[in-house]
Amino acid sequence: MEKRREFILDAIKKQEKLTPELEKKILAADTLNKLEDLYAPYKSKRKTKGTIAKEKGLEPLAEFLLTSKKSFEESVEELKKQFVDSSEGKVKDLKEALNGACDILVENFSQDPDLKEDLRKDFWTVGKVKASKRKDAETITDWDKFKDFFEFEENVEKIKDPKNTHRFLAMRRGMNLKVLKLEVAIDQELAYQKVEGHMFPDSEGLGNYELLQKLAKKAYDNSISSSLDLELKSELKSIADNAAIDVFGVNLKNLLLQPYLGSKAVLGIDPGIRTGCKVVVIDDTGKYVGDHVIYPFAPKFDTQGSKVIIDKLIEAFQIKYIAIGNGTNGRETLEFIEDNIEAVKSGDVKAAMINESGASIYSASDIARKEFPDKDVTVRGAISIARRFQDPLAELVKIDPKSIGVGQYQHDVNQVRLKKSLGAVVEDCVNFVGVDINTASAPLLSYISGIGPSIAENVVKTREKKGVFKSRGQLLDVSRFSEKVFQQAAGFLRIYNGDNPLDGTFIHPEQYPILEAWAKEQGTDLKSLVQDNEVIAKLEKDTALKEKVGDLTFADIVKSLKAPKQDPRSEFKPVEFRKDVRKIDDLKSGQWYTGVVNNITNFGAFVDLGVKESGLLHVSQIADEFIENPMDKLKVGEKLKVRVIGLDLERKRISLSCKSEDSADAPMPSSSGPRKNRHGKRAPMPPKDIKNNAFAGLKGLKLK
Repeated sequence: MEKRREFILDAIKKQEKLTPELEKKILAADTLNKLEDLYAPYKSKRKTKGTIAKEKGLEPLAEFLLTSKKSFEESVEELKKQFVDSSEGKVKDLKEALNGACDILVENFSQDPDLKEDLRKDFWTVGKVKASKRKDAETITDWDKFKDFFEFEENVEKIKDPKNTHRFLAMRRGMNLKVLKLEVAIDQELAYQKVEGHMFPDSEGLGNYELLQKLAKKAYDNSISSSLDLELKSELKSIADNAAIDVFGVNLKNLLLQPYLGSKAVLGIDPGIRTGCKVVVIDDTGKYVGDHVIYPFAPKFDTQGSKVIIDKLIEAFQIKYIAIGNGTNGRETLEFIEDNIEAVKSGDVKAAMINESGASIYSASDIARKEFPDKDVTVRGAISIARRFQDPLAELVKIDPKSIGVGQYQHDVNQVRLKKSLGAVVEDCVNFVGVDINTASAPLLSYISGIGPSIAENVVKTREKKGVFKSRGQLLDVSRFSEKVFQQAAGFLRIYNGDNPLDGTFIHPEQYPILEAWAKEQGTDLKSLVQDNEVIAKLEKDTALKEKVGDLTFADIVKSLKAPKQDPRSEFKPVEFRKDVRKIDDLKSGQWYTGVVNNITNFGAFVDLGVKESGLLHVSQIADEFIENPMDKLKVGEKLKVRVIGLDLERKRISLSCKSEDSADAPMPSSSGPRKNRHGKRAPMPPKDIKNNAFAGLKGLKLK
C-alpha cells in the first residue's frame, strides 16, 4: 500500500497537479480503495467523452451548469458566443457544447473520492446482496442446484458474517456457471440523494437543478453503482475465502491428528462391484506386501472364493485389522466381511470403514507412480486406504490437502492462499508430532522445518544407500543438509534405538552436552535420564540447571523426558455402526444412530452413519444450548450419537440432531439448509462435488 501511495504522489507531481490539500488526503488515506479513488481523476487513460470535452474548452460551461442561478435556456445567446466555434475540431453548435459539459460533470461526479467513500460505507452498512435466476439458466447442467437463490436477498452486514459467507460462495459459483445474476446494491433514492448532497448541496436557487439531478442519476447508475458492486463482491469473496480457508485448516488439522492404528499389519480393501474388490496387504511398517482381487458381488457372486482368499491372507500375514474404503459399495463390502469372515465374527480381527477421500488423487500422482511404478492405480488406491488406517498423518501428507474432502467450496476460494494456509497446517501437524527419520517418506520429511522436498529426497537416498541413521549428527553427511538446516530440523527428527537415547525425543542436540554433564554429575547415564522416572523427577527439581538453560528451555526438556514421543494422537478405536442400517432407506425418523463427523462447515457438520450419504447436522441442532460456531463443539473424526429428524429419499438427504428429544426444539431444519431468507426461502446447502470413481477398469492381479 505504501508503495502504491508513493507511486500515486509521484505520478500526480509529474502532472503538476499535486496541491497541498490533495497531498494531505493521499497521505491520510488508510485503505487501498481510498487511494485509488483519489488517483482516479489523474490516471493516464484512454480518452473519454469528458476528457474530449475538456480539450475543447468546455469546463467553464460545466461550472456554469453546476453553480449558476440562471438556467441554460436563459443564457443561450451568451453561451453560444462563448463556447460555439465553427472551426475544425471545435464545438459546432450549442447542443454539442451542452452535451460535452454534461459529460464533464458526470465524470466529475463519478470520480469524486469523498462521494465514493460515503457511498461505500452505505454499501457495507445498508447494502443488500441480491441473487436471481438468469433467463437462460435452464440450459446449464444442474441449474436447479441453485434454486434456493432464484429470489434471494440478504443484508451485506449479515452475509459477511463468517458463519454465513458460504452462501456468498454458493451464489458466486452460480454466477460463474451463468445460472444466477448477482449484485450488491443500495436503495437508489438514497444513492441519488448522496450524489446531490456531495456535488451540489446548495440546490436551492440553482438554475439548472433538474438537469443536475439527471446527471447525478446517470453518474450513479452508469458508473458508481457498478464500480462499488464489483468492489464489494470482490471484498465479500475475500472475506468468504478467509472464512472457508479457516474452516478447512481446522478440519485438516483434526483429520491429520485423528486416532491412528500404529505399527500393525493391515489388510486394505478398495470396494468395487462389477470389477471386483482390490485387496492389499501392508505389513507393520507400512510396506506393501502383495495384492489380489475378489468378486463377492454381481455379476460373479463368488462369495465362497472371496471368503477363502480373505481367510488365507488373514492367517498368512497375521492380520488383525481390515480397512475398507467408504466409497461406492463400501458398506456392502463391510457387510460381506462381517457376515462371512469367521475371524471378524469372533472378534479376533476388527473391520472398519475408512474415509477414502483423496485416495484416487494419490493413486494417479507422481508420488504414487514413484513409489509403485509397476502397480495399477487401483492397487495404489487400496494401499493408500490401508496406510492411512495405520497412520493418517504420514499418508495424507502425500495428497493435495484440498482433495481430502474436509472443507467447503475449496475449489472456489483463492487457490494461492488456500495452498499456503493448508501447507502451514500440515507443516504444523508434522512438526508437532515429529517423524522417525528411518521410516519417514520423502513427502513427510519435506514438511519438517527447514528441510523441503529436495533435501528430503537426499535424506531418503542416503538412508537407502548407507542404511538407517544411528544418530542425528549423521544428517550432516547428507547432501545440502547444512548446519542451519540441522539447527531448524534436528529437534523434530527422531531416531529410536540409536546411539544416543536423546535422539528419540524432542530435545535439540545443542542441549546434549549440558544433559550429559548433568547425568555424569548424578552418577547416571542418558538411558536412565530418558526412562527412569526418579531420575527425571530429580532433574525437574534442579534449580541450578533451570537457571543455566532458562525457564522455557528447561520446561521443554522436562516435558520431552516425561513424554518422549509427545504424540497427541490417541489409539484408533473402530466405530460400530448399527447393524440394521446398510442404506438410507433403512434409516427411520426419530431414531438415534452412531455416527462420525467427516466434515464441518460454517453452517453445521456432515456425519457418516455407515450409509453412502452423509447426514447434515445443522448448527442449530448440535446442542440444546445455543452454538454459534460448530467447531466450538465438534471436530472432524469425532464419534457422536445423532437422531434422524428428516429424510428426503428422493434427493438422498438426511437431517440430523443431537438435541435431547424433550428439548423445546425450534422448527426442524431440512437437509437443504434450515435458515430462511426474507422471502421465506431456505438458505442453501453447498452443491455436492461429484466424486470421481477411481476404480473403473479394475483388473485382477496375482498375489506376490
